Amino acid sequence: MTLKKRLIKLGCIGLLLLSFIGYFAFSTLLFSPLEGRFNADVAGLIPRDVDLYVARAELRTAFTDFPDLAVMEELEGNDGYQALVTSSEWADFAQEQRIEALLADVRGQLGQLPAGLDLLDIIGGEDFAVAANFTGRSFEDAEWAAYARLSLWGRGAVSGLEYPGLLGLEDQGITVEGAGGLKTIKSAQLPRPIHVARIKDVAIIGTSRDLVERAVQLEATGSKDSLLLAAPYNDSILSVERDDKQRDFELQVDLRELRESYGLTEGLLKKDDERFTPAFLARLLPLDAIRRVLGVVDFEEGVDIDLSGDFSSELMTAAQERIYRFKGFDQDEVLEVARFAPDDSTLFVYIRGPIATMLQMVVDSLEPAARSNLEGSIKQIGVNSIADLIGILDSSLVDRVAFIARPNDWGYESDMELDPESGEMVYTGPPNDGAPVFAWAVVTWMADEAKLVDLREKVTVAGSRIGIQGAKPGQSGFFKKPIGGGLTVREYWSQLIPGTGHLASLMYGDNLLLSNRYALIDSLVRNRNGQSAAVPRLSNSRDFQVALIDSVPSANVLAWLNPATGSALLRDQARLDAKNRITRSIDYATKRREVERDVLSRVFGGRPRAQLTADDIRRLDDLVDQQLVSFTEQMVASNMPRELEEVQRLKTYLDSVRSVLTMIRLSPKDFELTIRADVPIDGE
Repeated sequence: MTLKKRLIKLGCIGLLLLSFIGYFAFSTLLFSPLEGRFNADVAGLIPRDVDLYVARAELRTAFTDFPDLAVMEELEGNDGYQALVTSSEWADFAQEQRIEALLADVRGQLGQLPAGLDLLDIIGGEDFAVAANFTGRSFEDAEWAAYARLSLWGRGAVSGLEYPGLLGLEDQGITVEGAGGLKTIKSAQLPRPIHVARIKDVAIIGTSRDLVERAVQLEATGSKDSLLLAAPYNDSILSVERDDKQRDFELQVDLRELRESYGLTEGLLKKDDERFTPAFLARLLPLDAIRRVLGVVDFEEGVDIDLSGDFSSELMTAAQERIYRFKGFDQDEVLEVARFAPDDSTLFVYIRGPIATMLQMVVDSLEPAARSNLEGSIKQIGVNSIADLIGILDSSLVDRVAFIARPNDWGYESDMELDPESGEMVYTGPPNDGAPVFAWAVVTWMADEAKLVDLREKVTVAGSRIGIQGAKPGQSGFFKKPIGGGLTVREYWSQLIPGTGHLASLMYGDNLLLSNRYALIDSLVRNRNGQSAAVPRLSNSRDFQVALIDSVPSANVLAWLNPATGSALLRDQARLDAKNRITRSIDYATKRREVERDVLSRVFGGRPRAQLTADDIRRLDDLVDQQLVSFTEQMVASNMPRELEEVQRLKTYLDSVRSVLTMIRLSPKDFELTIRADVPIDGE
């Protein structure tokens, strides 16, 4: 063998020997590169009884470069997002929370990592989860642990805690305690000690020593008693169809423990709320009775939410239990009912439940004055009480109801007549306050038409005693109007009805339809009778069909929201509300006295009101009224720009959402909730 070959052979032997020694030293001091992965989801290291669990797979896909979220590039084209980040409220929030300073600090710290690494290079950018137990007096005191798949760099970093001196941690005032696989990191800069363990390629890091230790125990027992093997996790998370882009989050939270631990006894919805909708929802939905919620939140295209949970039965009301025991509806039934609704409906709601119970909830949610007025009107039509009326309706209607609302954009051609004196077309329809309102309709199913006909006749006879009257006092407010198909809508005029000044009704087949615009009833009937797939009804809408098919197969409550079709009207309503808020803030009693003193001084030589003649008093009042009107206009003009900024931002938010379908399946013990929100984040 030549010298050259001998040198090559010796060199190869030397390299193999060095490799073996290096591998042996690395494996002994740090970890074995061949030790493999933890062969289950990280949920297999989390106890099933944790109070909070949030997880995301493929963490790297959430960021371009940590901490910059990948979705930010797509959000740049979303008008709703732009309206949010350019608002003064967001600027105040960002400044208060020091968001920009925090991000800059994170980027600076990450820039010091060696070899051009970023945080995701170290933790691996794969599975990541956080678990917590609600301890202490606030959420900040909760004991938590984070679980992350590690790269080789990350495994080395965690294993290197065995040698804090070599890492220079002691020089930074950081101490590492503990023998074996669990280490505790302490530092004056840390509010609480941090406990660290590594199970193959998974790091467990947290303030809760118990959670870290239990992860080690769960790995040793094959994940027995872990969240991964719990039936609720399998039924409510693993069974959900997941997206390919891995933008979804797994979620589990014990709401009862959260409320009890941190004293969150005040509910999100209150039965004594002065507003009808929150007060009604507080009675219908037992939010305070929800014990646990778990499921998946997905941001693939918009927002998809699949949640389920259980109730604390002792906190359920008897009325809620009656409603929740009712058999729900399936998707075919929804499509049948949606034949009524126009495809541009802003809101479509369908509920199955006991009529009497739901009506009592409606009545209980009214303001005391409105409830008193209703009681008085009921007595005027010959019914003794609200309870008696509910009894009549309960025996006359089937246990389901639909509600439809859309913009009131029909013309008033049928309410125009030729004035013989002027020769011009004049409006002869119901007087109204001109308020911007949605056209709405209630669709019910009749069980006893005769009782409803009798009730309708009592309303007609009562007439003016319950606020029904024509354009002039003393005139009848009852009219019949023909619509398509040879049908006749009964119309009742009342200036108490905002925006339209009338209610319309129609008994059609087995349905009773009520609306604040007879034109909407005409539209509902045409939709119901239409045979073509091109009929502009909601059941023919592809967006509605897709969202419905992707939701729970059966439910008790369904709500479809199409914000874009109603955003302009909602803007007008918000503008009117803003004007009313401004005028309500004016102390007219004090301002009138101030203006009157000024007018008496300038116009009437300072004489007091008591010394003025009757003509002078009328003149004084006219001048004061003029100045008050002018003052009000100035107040509105000076304050409205700020109010309109908020109004326009609201419209932008609504226009950014194409549709939202919410379905809830309820039982006295548990519930399922799906939300399908079409929010095009790329601006398309």
